[in-house]
Amino acid sequence: MDKIRIVTDSTADLPEEIINKYKIKVIPLSFIIDGKVYHDLVDISREEYYRELMNCKEFPTTSQPTPAEFLDAYNELIAEGAEKIISIHLSSDLSGTVKGAQMTAQMVKNAEVCVIDSRTATMGLGLIVLATAKAIAAGADFTEAVRTANQAVEKSDLFFLLDSLDNLQKGGRIGKAGYLVGSLLNIKPVLRLHDGEIHAFDKVRGNRENKAMEKMVEDILNHIDISKKVYCAVGYCDNINQARKMVELLKPHLDCDEYVYMQIGNVVITHIGMGAFGLAFYQL
Repeated sequence: MDKIRIVTDSTADLPEEIINKYKIKVIPLSFIIDGKVYHDLVDISREEYYRELMNCKEFPTTSQPTPAEFLDAYNELIAEGAEKIISIHLSSDLSGTVKGAQMTAQMVKNAEVCVIDSRTATMGLGLIVLATAKAIAAGADFTEAVRTANQAVEKSDLFFLLDSLDNLQKGGRIGKAGYLVGSLLNIKPVLRLHDGEIHAFDKVRGNRENKAMEKMVEDILNHIDISKKVYCAVGYCDNINQARKMVELLKPHLDCDEYVYMQIGNVVITHIGMGAFGLAFYQL
């Protein structure tokens, strides 16, 4: 059987134990804070980045891995004996990472590289990578593993609740007028990442955290067939307790064997801000 390895990027937000267990190669995206370039989770930890984000003079910018970084990663796996590589990345609607991987894959010798556009990000991407890794560990061949990944992509959905509109405004995702009105009304937006794009799906007014969480749970349940098994990943920024409360609200309704917790990483937090949390899921 071919030796298959998986490559993804740092926006997958996979826990270290999953990365190590399945020997997943993670290529970091990079970002610039006040003129200094950092490689995500390599040059700076989440905790350090949170502090920098609070105090930076200019809003950070992010960038995709270079072709050289992709090529180095693929060649490293080939040197370790990989004959087939599945490279799964952040939605092409949100970044040029997939395009960079596709261009580089054509340069690779001595291995077949299949690049997959996850059409999602953060714990949604992580969940697809994990499904693929589990399939390979269970004995799937290359064709079967690629099929598993593509099925998860096709069925993937993600909802998350933001604590504030601050970073959406700073990053130019909403205008100043919308930000002012939203802030005055203390609106907490529920966003949906589906088929590659982020949409404002719902909103909750007021300070009650439980009200906002209950509304998002309602939105999630309206998009799940509760008669079927569901595979879930739970994303959180700096407060895992919020995510745990959400899971407790969901558990009585869902046939889910495991809720995999993933801490949302630096690149995504740049755009959604601290305090965000949510759920990625798919059903086959």
